[in-house]
Amino acid sequence: MAELLQDVDALVRRVEHVDAALAGKIEQATTDAAGQAFLAAKLNFESVIDKNADKLTNAGRHAAAQIGNQLNHGAAQLVAVNAAHARKMWRLMLLLVLLALVAGAAGGFIGAKLAGA
Repeated sequence: MAELLQDVDALVRRVEHVDAALAGKIEQATTDAAGQAFLAAKLNFESVIDKNADKLTNAGRHAAAQIGNQLNHGAAQLVAVNAAHARKMWRLMLLLVLLALVAGAAGGFIGAKLAGA
């Protein structure tokens, strides 16, 4: 019976020794797996950021191009309207000068008649 107890004690010590060695290996394997999972997640996240950054950059460029086209179109319309207003302004100035000449001549004629000449 004592021999059996010694054998059981020896088996328990061996199981405890194997358990301690196995616990270290399990801990190392868990650490390695967690590190690999973190690295994979980090690389995946960076890849997603790069892909979305390109998409956002392209969308921003497209929007900026559309805004630029709208501004250029609006500027072209303003230049055309400004040219039309410039032509109308010269016509108005010519009309005012002619009207002033006619009014001056009429005023001179009326003034001469009233002065008795």
